[in-house]
Order: sequence, then structure tokens, then C-alpha cells
Amino acid sequence: MRKAIVIPTYWSRALHSGEGWVEGDAVYDHPTPIDGEDTLSLTLESMKILDNRDYILVILLCPTTEKILTQARQRVLEILDKANLGVQTYVFTPSQLNSIKYIAYEKELKQESTDLLSLYGYANVRNMCIYIAYILGVDVAMLIDDDEIFEKSNFIDIATEFIGGRLYGKTVDGIAGYYLNKYNNYYDDVNIEPWMTYWDRFGSKAAAFDKIIGSEPRIKPTPFAFGGAMVIHRNLFKTVPFDPRITRGEDIDYLINAKMFGFHFFLDRELSIKHLPPPKSHPVWKRFREDIYRFMYEKKKIDTQYEVPNMNIVSPEEFDPYPGSFLKDELEDMIFKANVMLSMDYLASNDFESARESIKNIYLSKYEATPKDDVFTHLRKVQRYWRRLLDFTKDNMMQIRKIMDECDTGCTLEIRKGEHMQHMTSEEVESLLAQMEPFSAMEPKYRDILAGIARINVYETDEFILRTGDTADAFYIINEGAVRISRFNYADEEIILGRLVKGDFFGESTIISADINVNIIAEETTQIISFSEEEIMNIINSYPKAGVKVVMVFLKNMAHKLSSLNSRYMDAISKNLEIEMKDIKW
Repeated sequence: MRKAIVIPTYWSRALHSGEGWVEGDAVYDHPTPIDGEDTLSLTLESMKILDNRDYILVILLCPTTEKILTQARQRVLEILDKANLGVQTYVFTPSQLNSIKYIAYEKELKQESTDLLSLYGYANVRNMCIYIAYILGVDVAMLIDDDEIFEKSNFIDIATEFIGGRLYGKTVDGIAGYYLNKYNNYYDDVNIEPWMTYWDRFGSKAAAFDKIIGSEPRIKPTPFAFGGAMVIHRNLFKTVPFDPRITRGEDIDYLINAKMFGFHFFLDRELSIKHLPPPKSHPVWKRFREDIYRFMYEKKKIDTQYEVPNMNIVSPEEFDPYPGSFLKDELEDMIFKANVMLSMDYLASNDFESARESIKNIYLSKYEATPKDDVFTHLRKVQRYWRRLLDFTKDNMMQIRKIMDECDTGCTLEIRKGEHMQHMTSEEVESLLAQMEPFSAMEPKYRDILAGIARINVYETDEFILRTGDTADAFYIINEGAVRISRFNYADEEIILGRLVKGDFFGESTIISADINVNIIAEETTQIISFSEEEIMNIINSYPKAGVKVVMVFLKNMAHKLSSLNSRYMDAISKNLEIEMKDIKW
């Protein structure tokens, strides 16, 4: 299972510049000034405790303005260099996104789909997280924020234990983890104020957290999710996007969208991560206003549903107690009462401007916050635009992967087994491919793409690489060491069918069958370079002529192997039978 950890990191203008926020800049909760103290360093440093290092790391750089892009990128690269995680790492910036947009314009992709290629706003950023996961061909995208701390060494194993399987008769398409605050509990770190009497969002959340996080069983369907602790399977993210029009709460909104399209999220009580966000700087009335727009939008989405094949009608009650209690007809009354009380609090403090803004919230909720169009139909359109974007990406994968290669920081994937360590750069992989059939006949640019999707694994002596009955989803090249091919007979005795050494490859049969009927076992410390079947098929689809040549070589080699292995197996069985017959006493 190919995995990626995707971390968006937000950066703003320098503190010493005195500019602060400028009209037109993106608005985020707490972006890091390019000359200020960052939170990303702690997140990356905490990743060193992770036992499972079989993942790709993607840092999504989100500056509030492209004017600071160069400086922000330099800061991120310095942070990565200091962290020295030793995993394959990509730093994706607006520059690479603009390059992909240029291809989209050249190929005349419709504007509605091209508009989804954006790093402006939380929902768009989340879409780019899963879009990059799609480009990299991963099966699972783990979305993490840059103000979080990993505290569990087995976090990745927990995150991927159930994803893609089935529970309670439902597919596990998404796994929600949860946040622990500085006090090491899962509640929001807030003080309850009198004005919250009719806007008990944190009380509703606490009730939901106790019900879902605080009780058995470990895995259960969930009405909420956290964007910085969200695990999404490829089947889901290649079908359902985040809704770009949602300004806040894009995580729960995504869960609602997924449910409408027939996908399922579960919360795992074991999947926790420490969340240490800097203090929020926006006034209460402004944060309340953002919640108004968010909940009014989601309520309208639910209210405007209608029957559509292959979609589900959802109700607010399915999301009780949170966010369900904020998606019902009582919402406007709750907004009115809470803002009146909030305004009175401000007046008591002689903050007349904030009191005025609180009253304005009531006006906005009635006349501006409610969308005028059919939000459900809008969601369906966005989903179609998303599918078209991914179709375009698949058709132009070679060019787009070349752009992604520009984001590769040059970190090699190092796999440690005991005292043994092996590593290869993408350039070394390309050089190896140039010396091998069928790759030597390829144009260098094709080999570059293959090198970009390569994964490196090291196996110790007698360690199984593949077992009989496994599902094969990759093509393998032996770079160092040797493997044996075997099967076990009825007496559980290993029958050696053949051996492969440096330069040999296996797994080409995956193009016609996903079932493995032999064991592949390391004879000594062995380094394997592998390429996922899906990535190879993307290349074949994008460049049919080159793809046909590769497939033909695979088929010829596979036919030869099958014939040879079958003969050896039958010979071995015959010899065993002869020995057994001689041992029989009449």
C-alpha cells in the first residue's frame, strides 16, 4: 500500500516589513511570517519517532501572497534540511501548480475544472493535498497540519490498518483521527462564556467527542472529522473533492459530501495526534461570522438534496450531536439569540464597534449568508469537474510527473534493516534502467518518469518478498542480492523452482493476473526496486507506443518463465514421488 503524508504549511509577509496583511492576501488562522518562528519544525522533528518509514512526504507550500514565495520556499527547505528525515520528500509550491495549469490551458481543459487547481483558501488547499496524492499514485493520503506533534511511533500503521477494507458491512473509505490538546485530552481548549448559552457549539462537540472518541468500540462511524488527522483512501479522493465554496470547516463538510456519494468515514480511537495551534488573533464576532457562513451553507446543501442515482439522501440527524444540531431549522434562531448576547457582552466592555459587528452577524445570516443557488446541484457539478480534472491528469501524467520531479528535494528513501542500509537516487535508478530490457530502448524522458515512481526496499536473508496468495500490484527489479522462487508441497517442504539475481525482474504477470502462486524469498540481503502497477498503467495510457513495447516484452518474458517454472515444478514433483515410492515397504 503506497502512502503519503501531506502537510500544508501557511506563510505570510515578514513581520519587520510592517505590511502585515494586505488586501488580496489569503486569510488563514495563523500563517507563519517568513521572518518569524515556525511550527513546521516541531511537526517534522516529531516524525522521527515513526517506526514505519514507508511513506512519501509532501509539503504543500501555501503563501498568503506569491510575492513571498521564494523566501517561504527557502525557509521550508532549510527546515527540511535540518529535520533530515531521510524519506522521499516533495515541496509543492504555486510555481508547480501554475505549470500544471499551463498544461491544462494548452489541452483546453474547461475553466470549471482548471479553477479547482488553486492554493487559495482552506478547501482548495485540501483539494491540492489529495490531487498531489493522486499524481503520486498513492493508495492512502494522510492529511496532517503543520502545528501538530506525532506522539505515537506506530501512527502510520494505525492509520492504515483498516483503510480500504470493510467494517460492519461498509467500505472503510476514510479514517478520522482526533486531536489531543496541551492538557492531553480531546476537548476544545476554550473557556465557556455566557453568550454561548444559545450557541453551544463546544458543548455539542464535547458530547459528540465523548460518544465517538470516549467510548467503545475502537472503530465506529463518525459524524465529524479533523482536517489535520484525516486518512483518505484513493477510491474516495479520486471521486469526491472538497467543496471550494466552504470557507471554514472543510473537514466535516467533506465527510458530508462523502456520505452523499456513498462513501464511509470511521473514527479510530487509537489514532490521536497532539494539536498545538498558536493563539487565534481574530475577534470572537469574526470567528462567529465564519461559522454562520459555514453552517448556513451546509444546511442549504442538505436542504436542497433530491434523488440522484448512486447518491444518498442524508439528514442532519445523521450528524448528531455535532455538527447535526447546527444544520437544522433552529439555526437562525440560535444565531439571533447568541449574537444579541455577544453584543451585550461587548457593550459591557465599551467595545461598541465589536457590538455593532455582532448585530451585523444577525443581518448577514438572514440576507447574505444563505446561498441563493442550489448548493446540492453545485456539489454535483464540482464533483464532475473534479473527475474531468483527474481524467486530464491521467492523460497527461508524464508531463505532470515531470513537474512533480521538480518538487523532489533530492532526499533518497533509505530502508534500514538491522545494520544494513541501502539507498538510491532517482538518477541512479534511471541509470540502472538504461542498462536493462525493456527500459534500455525507452527514450530518456520515459525512464526519468519511471525513476520518479521507483520505491526502494531491502529484504534480509529468508525474508518473504511475496507469498503464495498475495495480491501483486507492482513490478520488481533486483538491484542487489538474489531471490529464490519456491512453492511448498503437501508435506510443507519447500520446492525450489528457480533463482533470480541482480538485474532480473519479476511481477510482470500483474498485467493479466493479480494473484501470486509462488513465493519470492530473499536468498541474502537484497535490494528491490519496485514500480506500482497503477503508475505503470498511467504511463502506458499516456504514451501507448512506448507502453505497447513494454507490455510485449513483459508478456514474452512471462510466457518463458511460466513454461520453465512449470517444467521444473513437475520434475521436482516426479523426483519426490520416486523417492517416496522407494521408501514404501510392501
